[in-house]
Amino acid sequence: MSNTVLKLQKVTKIFGGKGDVPLVEIFNGMDFSVKTNEVVGLFSPSGSGKTTFLQIAGLLDSKFSGDIYINGSIVDAKNDFQTSRVRRKNIGFVFQFHHLIQEFSALENIIFPLLFDGMPKKIAVKKGKHLLEKVGLGKRMDNRPAELSGGEQQRVAICRAIINEPTLLLADEPTGNLDQSTTSRVMSFLIELIKEHNISAIIASHNPMISKLVDKNAKIADGKILYN
Repeated sequence: MSNTVLKLQKVTKIFGGKGDVPLVEIFNGMDFSVKTNEVVGLFSPSGSGKTTFLQIAGLLDSKFSGDIYINGSIVDAKNDFQTSRVRRKNIGFVFQFHHLIQEFSALENIIFPLLFDGMPKKIAVKKGKHLLEKVGLGKRMDNRPAELSGGEQQRVAICRAIINEPTLLLADEPTGNLDQSTTSRVMSFLIELIKEHNISAIIASHNPMISKLVDKNAKIADGKILYN
């Protein structure tokens, strides 16, 4: 198995260019890679293309040129069946807004992906309870999202993203909605779970605190990824 979990090669992404909409080149022949168990922090101001980059890396955007490799195998980004299968098996997502299902408890929210993949409920519940206890929510697992604080909801979202142990986690401003002390706690839990489960990760943020917690820092500039 390749020791590179994600590799982007000569990726070019262009917006606009039709009618009166000006042509904007977001990425120009960009190369990028993440090794096994490596956590990369991506720090660029809003509007620089962080979310677009994560959508390409996460196989959610197929409108680009260039190549993507996951675990050493090339992925046809325009083949919806292939990308959804690769995504489900290999990639977890944490967004700024947690997107939890309001009618479900915290535990039900995080075991949903396992049940969807056919795991027996008893095993899924055991895994889910273990994760929630790890992030300090052992006594809140029956609560619905509306009964949890913002930081607690984001911890549930993190557990949901990693419960099926993806090889790659993509986090887009995962603490963007939280105050500084809650950010610190949530990020500590996130990094701890990533390391414990041997997950590679890209954490996009403009919070400088996060730069001290990752293995490598990068930024988007002039259509490329530059390492700090």
